[in-house]
Amino acid sequence: MKHGEYEDNLIKARKAKLPALEVSAITNIGRINWLQGRYDTALLYYQEALKKADSINNASMQGMIHLLTGIAFQDKGYYEMAAGKMLLAKELFEKMNYLSKLAYTYNYLGSVYYELQENENALAYYRKALDSFRQNDDDWGNALTSRYLGMLFQRLRLSDSARYYFLTSLTLAHRLNDWSGELYSQRFLGEVLLESGNIDSARIFFLDNIRKSGILKNMREKVNNLYDLGLLNVQEKKYSDALGLFHEAGKLADSIGLFYENMLINKQLSETYEITGDLASSLRYYKIYKSLNDTIFSTTKRKNIDELQLRYETEKKNSEITSLKLEQEVQAARLRNQRIFVYTLTSVLIMVLATIVILWRSYKQKKESDREKEILLKEIHHRVKNNLQTISSLLSLQSYTIRDTKVRDAVRESQDRVKSMALIHQMLYQQEELSKIDFGKYLDQLVANIASVYGKQETNINCTIACQDAGIDIDTTIPLGLIANELIVNAFKYAFDGRERGNIIISLNRQPDGKMLLRVRDDGRGMPDNFHIDKTETLGLKLVSLLTRQLKGEVTCISQNGTEFLITF
Repeated sequence: MKHGEYEDNLIKARKAKLPALEVSAITNIGRINWLQGRYDTALLYYQEALKKADSINNASMQGMIHLLTGIAFQDKGYYEMAAGKMLLAKELFEKMNYLSKLAYTYNYLGSVYYELQENENALAYYRKALDSFRQNDDDWGNALTSRYLGMLFQRLRLSDSARYYFLTSLTLAHRLNDWSGELYSQRFLGEVLLESGNIDSARIFFLDNIRKSGILKNMREKVNNLYDLGLLNVQEKKYSDALGLFHEAGKLADSIGLFYENMLINKQLSETYEITGDLASSLRYYKIYKSLNDTIFSTTKRKNIDELQLRYETEKKNSEITSLKLEQEVQAARLRNQRIFVYTLTSVLIMVLATIVILWRSYKQKKESDREKEILLKEIHHRVKNNLQTISSLLSLQSYTIRDTKVRDAVRESQDRVKSMALIHQMLYQQEELSKIDFGKYLDQLVANIASVYGKQETNINCTIACQDAGIDIDTTIPLGLIANELIVNAFKYAFDGRERGNIIISLNRQPDGKMLLRVRDDGRGMPDNFHIDKTETLGLKLVSLLTRQLKGEVTCISQNGTEFLITF
């Protein structure tokens, strides 16, 4: 809805003498001004809306206006007032047991502590918010807090965690058609790429965001992307271009009252002028930066924030609970969080796969030169591989915190699947041929990885790989690679229990009828007599069956002197 439409609603509400609708219209006009960077105007509308909400004693509206006012104060760098307003909102939402809005309030309180570089407090509030959003299936809130967590981990130099949360936020924002959310998450991903030395990809993100922020009239994001592009030029030693971008960003930040951003810009101007030898300019901008920094992080403000926290913190203390009951509750919460983690990662993995398909189709439709398409496609495979490795790392870290053996095994199996797909994309961007992959080489690396994971590299388990006509296109390689992974892992884990020696034979051949045949055979203990793959309850073998159908193929299991799986497609 546009600004004029909200003004029309305001007129209608006043004529009809509907004060609640009047408050809503005034608040929405304030939010539009906030989105466009007119923070002072937004604050005036919020003040007017709050007076009206107070007059009708609408606690829900009062809380929301307090929260929005706090966000606007935060954007202007007035953290004392921001925290005060947010804590007022928190108190009202707690009294009403308004869990959804309370979660958003936790999120924004975390962001205030983030700005104050109180990392532990920020993380505590972010985790509170994220737990609530996930439990209530709130994708909007999940996207927002994931973005903030990414920023925090980026500050802490935990790039894998930062990349994971930014990717989660970007994917959710895209699904929700949240253009502003996409804008923010894309910039942050660009910053992670810049920090990792991927300058060309980062430049694409920043330039695209400058264009989009102009279209969306999001001037704050335009400031931030101009600043980031300036940092990129500093890395390239293009100091004149960098200074031009910093000055442009600073002028725009001044015009819309961005206090914190202005501080960072002046700091960078000082440092860049020092590099160029212009010490007079460097000193001038350093003094501006120091003045702004002292204002933001003064001792008085820190003291006032703490006092406000003590005043408005209304966390409820439970009455006496027995140690047994407490432990049960902790265990239940831990298991819930583990399941949520696994489900979230699974969702992200699915979204990554969807992105692969979209990018591949986009590539095939482009009418650019062959060289341009080759560079583009290699970059796509490189990015996908990095994202999959990030997910794998997170799964690995999570597995060490899980006590339940079944849950831990499920997490590690998911990690194996992610690794098998990452390996495909690693091979694709490293080789010259981009349309097909040597499946024999892929199996060599896959077996080596699996053997290492299950500690079989020093045993007498012998793996023989034989592939003919093994050039497989990517659309086939991904499901086929996952099938091979599940069958090989299954053989390593279960086929040779109680035995010192064993053999696994893996082959891929083209049949006389033109179909391909993947064969995975072991000489282990075999499958139970009543085994049927279509009736199995094992997730891995269910995946084999589903992926085989995706390839429009058939799967056969023979249990005789071991186990043999035949995948025909």
